[in-house]
Formats: sequence, structure tokens, C-alpha cells
Amino acid sequence: MILRFSLLALSACFVWDSTAQTLDESLLDAPSSNERAEWTFPSGEAGVWTVWVEFDAGLIRQFEPNDRNNDIRRAATLGHPEWSSNTLTTVVNRMTNSGFDNAVYNADNYAPRGVRIGASRQVWKQVHAGIQVGQTWSPAYIEALRADGETVVASWHQIRYADLVDQYLYLDDLYNGDQWRYQNDSEFTDGLQGWTVELVAHQELAYGLGWTASHGRTLGLQGDLDAKAASLFGGQGLLPPDESAPTLTPQSVAAAPQTTSIGVTWRVGPVVTALSWARMSTSHKDKNTWVSAGADALPTLQQVRLRLGMTF
Repeated sequence: MILRFSLLALSACFVWDSTAQTLDESLLDAPSSNERAEWTFPSGEAGVWTVWVEFDAGLIRQFEPNDRNNDIRRAATLGHPEWSSNTLTTVVNRMTNSGFDNAVYNADNYAPRGVRIGASRQVWKQVHAGIQVGQTWSPAYIEALRADGETVVASWHQIRYADLVDQYLYLDDLYNGDQWRYQNDSEFTDGLQGWTVELVAHQELAYGLGWTASHGRTLGLQGDLDAKAASLFGGQGLLPPDESAPTLTPQSVAAAPQTTSIGVTWRVGPVVTALSWARMSTSHKDKNTWVSAGADALPTLQQVRLRLGMTF
């Protein structure tokens, strides 16, 4: 009996040792949790759909502060044709000497970078067509009423400076020449904000390289114009007794800008990048007439864009 029990115990120990050895070897064969997972992207054909985010790579300067005296003079001349040269010179000089026009320096000289989102679908031989939208600062020509009630066309910059003239006249009358008080109560109106809607086409040619192009225009400026017009000093009725009407009262958008871009794309697996050059211009058949009548000639704005997207 004792001999049989000893044999059973010895057999159990042998079986346990074999199992333990098998478990230990299996644990050694298991992959380490510290090993990095390797991601590989196939370099095959681009997917049917592509989505992306595109943003401006640089800043756009809205106005030149060093030229603000000339901007004030042009806005006042356009909005107050009834002023004599002496009156015009006196107002501009006093605004400058009092430091009232420092309100321009307190505003942001640069427009924020625009961001757009887009999507496209393959339509023919690797050519994709789609649309992208984004909110952006925008220049524009504005139909406005000058002080004598006549209709003129001015740039939004001139509307802003005309409002600065109205502020000066109102605060100067209110504070009776207290320059320190009214120069610190002045403010400079923000730029117009609109939605840029662009039709986009792009195609991959070979080795992941391709081209992209877009064309569109800025929409929704009228709503933002109405909101900002109501906040102007003239829109609030804040005018001195000797001023019959605001210098320039904005009414509607006469011309909104158009945007065109062209660039190159590069795809690595499902990731698509692009670098493009865009230009924003504001044109109209009556633009030369507006400029000859006193409106600012809006320059063409150029911008570098970067795109990051994915195809699937």
C-alpha cells in the first residue's frame, strides 16, 4: 500500500513538472507587449471619396496703419462733398494730433487665417469633383448713402473710416475738446465676415502626385453688413447737432470677391496633402466707374493654402 501511494505521488510530480515546463515555454514564445505595432498603408488606387481640411498658411493685412490719414481723408471727401477744403483739413488734422486715430492701432491689423472643409467624389478617370466651404474675412464694395443723401459706392474700408469720422465729430462735440476722453472712447469697426463657397476639382496622375484647382465666391456678406451697419455711430443716431447725416451709411453689397486657386497634391496611402496658391479679387463691370468717383481700388489678395485629407 505504501509503495503504491509513493508511485502515485511520484507520477503526479512528473506530470505537474511537465505541464509547468510547457506553460513556461508557451509564455516565452508569446509576443512581448512592448513591441510596437507596425502600420502599413497600401499605395494602391485612390478611394472614390476624399474629405479634407484646408487652411491659410499666412496672414492677410486688412489695412496699412501708416496710411490711415489718407484713408480718413478719402472717406471724408467721399461722404461729405459739402465740406470745404478747410473743414476737411481741420477735421483730419485734429483727429491725428489728438491721437483719436490711434483706434486703428487698437484693432487687429491682420485677418485671421481662413479654414475650410471639403469633400469630393471620383467622377471620371481619377478626376474628383466636390465642394469646400469656410468662413472668412472679406473685402467688398458697398453701396452707401453719403451725407447729402446721394448714393455712392465705397469699399468697406472707407465705411470703417467714415464711421471713425462720425465718432470723432460726435465725441468731440460731447466732450467739448477733451481729447484724452474721446480718443479713449473711440473704436474701429471690424471687417466683414462671409462664407466662401468653392467648387473643387483634383486628379491623381502618377506616383501619388496630382493637381487641384478651385473657384468660388464669398456669400452671406449682406447679413453681416446689416448687423455692422446697425452698430455704427450713424446707425445708432450718435451724431453732433451740426452734422446732417452720417458720413457714409452702408445699404447693400455692390460686389463681393471671387476666389481662384491652383496647386499640387500628394498621396501616401489614404492620406492626401496639397499645397495651392489662391487669389481673391473683387471685380464688377462698373468697378472703374466706382474708383473714378472716389471708391478705393481693392487690391487682389494672394494666399498660400495647405490641405490635409483622406481618401477612402
